[in-house]
Amino acid sequence: MKATEVSAILGVVGTVAGLAEKYGPEVYETVKEALEQSKSKTGPSVADIEAIFAKCKADNAAIQSA
Repeated sequence: MKATEVSAILGVVGTVAGLAEKYGPEVYETVKEALEQSKSKTGPSVADIEAIFAKCKADNAAIQSA
């Protein structure tokens, strides 16, 4: 694995950890679904990404009100 690949992976891990910290652990499943779509070559569309963002916001609202 090249240094740039390792750096990219660490960047993604850092981003996911930051999202989980901000929006709760449920965000992990949301991000995992998006990554699985990307791996299957059916990558997320703009609408999918918007839905992921909306779900993260909803998850956060639910966590904050609990």
